[in-house]
Parts: sequence; structure tokens; C-alpha cells
Amino acid sequence: MTERFLGEMVFPGETWVVPVVRRCVAAILLGAGHRDVDNARLIVSELMSNAIQHTASGRGGGLVAVDVVGFGTDVARIEVTDDGARTIPCPRASDDLDSRGRGLRLVEQISTTWGMRRLGAGHLTVWAQFATVTHTAHPCEAAGHALTREIGA
Repeated sequence: MTERFLGEMVFPGETWVVPVVRRCVAAILLGAGHRDVDNARLIVSELMSNAIQHTASGRGGGLVAVDVVGFGTDVARIEVTDDGARTIPCPRASDDLDSRGRGLRLVEQISTTWGMRRLGAGHLTVWAQFATVTHTAHPCEAAGHALTREIGA
């Protein structure tokens, strides 16, 4: 499959931009013919939140860049570049009572592949590649829909 650059956006490193980025990425992918963008929304939300929370991008004046790449209309990649940090992101173990720390595990589970690369001036790009063909309902979603039908009956 041929890689096709679909778009790049730069946002301030502030939490209010996360839902804006989510909508922009979904619109770009849908406009390019991708049919299922649910995973894209989740992935970009997690990567943006991490960039804002854990890197210099989240400090006053920081920026986060988001690139969207397509491979045909069945696969896409989102790249989030931040202003850098002293650490690199890695999935961590969390228990049932933790209210945070699951983001990269989710990205890892729904991506076909993901990774990171250091750029000059301390910047870091975290990327994830994923299918945009069909959404398989998570067991909780399926149960929720069944429960909704049962209650509504």
C-alpha cells in the first residue's frame, strides 16, 4: 500500500484542544474515504492527552503537531509530535482502582503497530497505525446495546 499524507495540524498544548483534534482527525479520515474512525478518535485522544500532560507541550506556550497518513482506505497512521520530555512513553501496568495510566495500553491493543522516534531539539513523535475498515464491538458495548434493547422493549 502506498503511503498518502492526508493532513497536519498544530495545536496549543492545552486540554481543551483534545476534542477538537479528535473531530479534525475523524473528518480528515472520513474525507479520504476511511469508513471506521472510532479507533482513530481514541488513539489521537490518548496520544494528545499524553503529550499535553507529560511533556513540555503542556506548559505555557507549548505546541503539539498531529499528522494523519493513509494507506489506501483501510489503514491509517496518526503521528503526534510534542515538545519533548525527560522520559519516553511506555505502557504501564495499572490495577482496577487506578483512574489513570491505561492510555498507551489501549493504543497498544487497538493498533496494528505503534512506536516513537526522537527528533531534533528534544521533540518526540509517538505514532500508531490501525485499521479503518470495520469496528468490532467490545463485549461491554455489545452488552450495553443488548441491555438498551431489553429495557426499551
